Amino acid sequence: MSATDTTHGAGASAHGTWTAAPGNGGTPPDAPSSGGAGIPPRSVAALIAAAVLVVGVVVLVLVLGVARPPALPTVAEQPDPAPPASVAWTRWQEGFACVDTLAPDGTVTEIACDLQGEEILAWDADGIALWVWGPREMVEILDPATGEVVDTRPASGQLLDERPMDALRVRHDDGRLTVQLRDTGEVLWEVDAHANYRVREGSLSPDGEWVAMFDSAGRLLVAPTDGSVEPRVWHEDDEQWQSPVWEGTPLPDVTAD
Repeated sequence: MSATDTTHGAGASAHGTWTAAPGNGGTPPDAPSSGGAGIPPRSVAALIAAAVLVVGVVVLVLVLGVARPPALPTVAEQPDPAPPASVAWTRWQEGFACVDTLAPDGTVTEIACDLQGEEILAWDADGIALWVWGPREMVEILDPATGEVVDTRPASGQLLDERPMDALRVRHDDGRLTVQLRDTGEVLWEVDAHANYRVREGSLSPDGEWVAMFDSAGRLLVAPTDGSVEPRVWHEDDEQWQSPVWEGTPLPDVTAD
């Protein structure tokens, strides 16, 4: 005996009719065997497949787009030409700032820690100059060999104004990253890169012939400004927060405010 489905009201006409099989109590063939409300097995399988697909896409985006920055050689792998001097930068460690130095051969030295967010201004013959924020605002000079404070200077807002500006101009265009020198417009580096990949502030060496820069993958890159060699990975540090300062960068001679 045939029957027309009336359990869904007017909506049934949009889906046609079904014929009840003998002995199944008028249940459509693809309904759950236990009767009552539920999701058909085929729908469950489709939902699982869709979820797996979404997760797979997300993983591919994260792995290929973020976790895999442009491949670059390291300074250790390709030591020539060698960086001309050391650099210093600050990084976070358990809520405090630390100062690290990096030698041309790749040796990293932590010279001071437990700082309160001090910012490196210069590194000249007197030592590494740190701007100390807060009530005791001043400039401290650290011995790069021991990390000891060997001198203090009056704080001056002019010191902050005289800090070297970002040496780079960076743009993304249809999956292509272009890094230029801000002063001259010369192209330092062009590479295919994910839109999430970034090159942060760059610092020129005192002679203007080299640039050091951190990227969004936590790599400290170094390259000659003439573009003769692509950037190389000098060091990796995920906790850095200030662009590197080259050894030989002088502290501006200004009068305290």
